[in-house]
Amino acid sequence: MTNRLNKVETIFTNSDLDLVAIVPGSNFRYLTGGNFHLMERPTVLLLTKSAKPVVILPILELDVFNKLNIDAEIITWQDKDGYIDAFRKASEIIGKVNSIGVEGQRIRFFESSALQEVFTEAKIINAHSLISKVRLLKDSKEIEALEEAISISEKSLSNTLNFIKENKTELQIKNFLIQELYKNGAKGLSFDPIVLASNNSALPHGHSGNYELKKSDAILFDFGATVDGYNADITRTFFLNSANDYQKDFYNVVLKANLVGIEKSVINNTLDNIDDSVLKFLEQSEYSEFIVHKTGHGLGLDVHEDPYVMRGNLEKIEAGMVITIEPGLYNPNLLGVRIEDDVFITSEGPKILTNFTKKLTVI
Repeated sequence: MTNRLNKVETIFTNSDLDLVAIVPGSNFRYLTGGNFHLMERPTVLLLTKSAKPVVILPILELDVFNKLNIDAEIITWQDKDGYIDAFRKASEIIGKVNSIGVEGQRIRFFESSALQEVFTEAKIINAHSLISKVRLLKDSKEIEALEEAISISEKSLSNTLNFIKENKTELQIKNFLIQELYKNGAKGLSFDPIVLASNNSALPHGHSGNYELKKSDAILFDFGATVDGYNADITRTFFLNSANDYQKDFYNVVLKANLVGIEKSVINNTLDNIDDSVLKFLEQSEYSEFIVHKTGHGLGLDVHEDPYVMRGNLEKIEAGMVITIEPGLYNPNLLGVRIEDDVFITSEGPKILTNFTKKLTVI
């Protein structure tokens, strides 16, 4: 983990920040190896350009942190005393700073307030994207964990398709899928699985309910297993017993858009161009009114993380990134179709980590 902590130097090289504050979550876990809970007791890792890290810990977390073998100044506090004195002590150790970078999508108001109270002259800046860039490029162990999570997910999906019959409910199928994921070795779930049928499948992030499947229904699965903190994220859409011409054409347009996105996922192309190419393909189809979201996102310790595959993001993709390519179309009155692959960017081109068939499948 020492090598990963050294990556923080790039944050300071690419900014005017004097101090970076990281709370429990994916960045904290990546840099330290510690998987702590974000709770009412603040735990904050404070990093500067040259001095060793300072960590503020509730005393009940001390033994766990010590096992990480990180050379840091550790400041503990107890419930009966409160945490503000620990923040004051940290400010005395670190000294005067003019700017503090925080994870704007993660840190809470009370943690930011405590930092502002003790670093009175500092400006607090949302540096979420800058901080998260330290884990933008995945190493071989991270890819292995993702591949294992994907393999577990795809085996579980295959078994679940054999369970599906008419009159089964979305919720019954979802619960069967969850059991399969754990049975096949998942350490956790990337998120609460989405299993939606018929016109419910047109709800991109809908919730499974008591709808009973009927012949020719579209069935959309969006789910993933977690291994060592790394998340699979797979979407496939199927049809029960039969599919009509409209459904087939609707599906195949999304499939072609998915293939366009993968083809464009090459080094030095921009994330803007990938999304623009996919969306233009969908916009030129007869189903353009049913587009509701961008093409994809980064994947790793978070299900959604940098880089985001969207128009306006002029960042170039690099070898080591993992992104999703997941175009979708959603006709509220009939069906939704989304096809999502997890794609590893390599110097030889895009490597599709997801292997489950994308061919239109009637079950």
